[in-house]
Amino acid sequence: MGANTGGALDAQGGAPGLLPGVRPAAVLAVLASALGISTAYGMLLLLPLYVLALGGSEAGFGLVLSAAVVPAALALMLLSRHPEALRPQWVQASAIAVFGVTAAATSTVREGWEPLVAVGVLLGTAWAVVYTVMPMVVNEMVTDSGRVTYFGYLTGTQQVGIGTGPVLAGWLVTTSLGFRGTFVVAGLVCAAAVVATVVAALLAPDRRGTGSGSEPGGSAGHDVGLLSAAGTIARSPVGPWLVVIALFACLFTTMTQFQTTFAGDRGLDYSVFYVAYTVAVIAVRFVVAPWVRRFDQTRVIAVAITVMLAAVASFLAVGSDPLAYATASAAMGLGYGLALPATQAHAVAVSPESTAARVLPVAGLVFQVAILGFPVVVGWMVVSVGYGLLFAVLVAFASAQALIAWRQVAVRRRGSTGSAPGS
Repeated sequence: MGANTGGALDAQGGAPGLLPGVRPAAVLAVLASALGISTAYGMLLLLPLYVLALGGSEAGFGLVLSAAVVPAALALMLLSRHPEALRPQWVQASAIAVFGVTAAATSTVREGWEPLVAVGVLLGTAWAVVYTVMPMVVNEMVTDSGRVTYFGYLTGTQQVGIGTGPVLAGWLVTTSLGFRGTFVVAGLVCAAAVVATVVAALLAPDRRGTGSGSEPGGSAGHDVGLLSAAGTIARSPVGPWLVVIALFACLFTTMTQFQTTFAGDRGLDYSVFYVAYTVAVIAVRFVVAPWVRRFDQTRVIAVAITVMLAAVASFLAVGSDPLAYATASAAMGLGYGLALPATQAHAVAVSPESTAARVLPVAGLVFQVAILGFPVVVGWMVVSVGYGLLFAVLVAFASAQALIAWRQVAVRRRGSTGSAPGS
């Protein structure tokens, strides 16, 4: 990654960390879109309760979620193969529209949970595309030096929506709207997000063919075959971070999608998790993330994952204590909230130049396959062996992430020591 103009305001109204021609209003529009679709997604986190109300179980809900894994993977593979066929803003707007229409259509399911499997296919595929494309939208707006900060803003905004969505939906279902009216409201929120996405596209230049972010001439990777590019990425320094990203997905989907049923099993209020988690994410991504830019990112990631590991382990001991539940939830937000965007940005920074444009789509593919594929396992585990063993598995996942991250810290330290005499 080369030099850029991230430190100065440009003549067209830019800001530090933004590329020339990108207006701050464009970034605000992207964040508004992210908030809208993420809030709608958060409102759909009450879907497991709807499945239970229709006579299903956690295993059935896991099947609803995982039904989208194949179509979502195919959609993301197509996106990875042709990352610049369309502007990412238009891809994002289309996927949000599909999510919104499907969310509203969920209200038509009135008897039996089985029809929700078809709903799950569309919701999961649309969300997978949205979640993968949004970093691509931001990436074409920012400089190398601004990437970590703006990725933090994006993912922080997403987590705000994901955290407030279920709280809002939990209130709405107690009104005359019920579950079905709440899902219609989620569809309307998506409509507003589509408008914000279109505004963002109109306020930012089309940078297709000028590289993956801050440098021109970086599109050479588009001529590389998808399998060849994926192999190159896996063998590069990005490879270990893709494993970390996949495990993030398993943790995230379990902690968010099954939180309502976990809280019910423990006699807790699931709103406590979403509020504490969201407040922590806001603090870490809008305050801490810009500040830690100055430090070695591998070490930042390793420390954040270690905090997350402690948080996941603490869920084994929360019992029915609301204070312990809130503390564990906040710690989860602090660790995950800092670690994920830092890992995404670091993966781009260490990627081979020939495949730089493919890193975010490939990372999105890995993340979404895991986030959609793992719930069927989670649902089976909850029904068969309960939440205790499930969280033991999650602790093992977080431990593996910590080992990978700290190993990368050691590798980086050895590399710096080895190059010092000749520098």
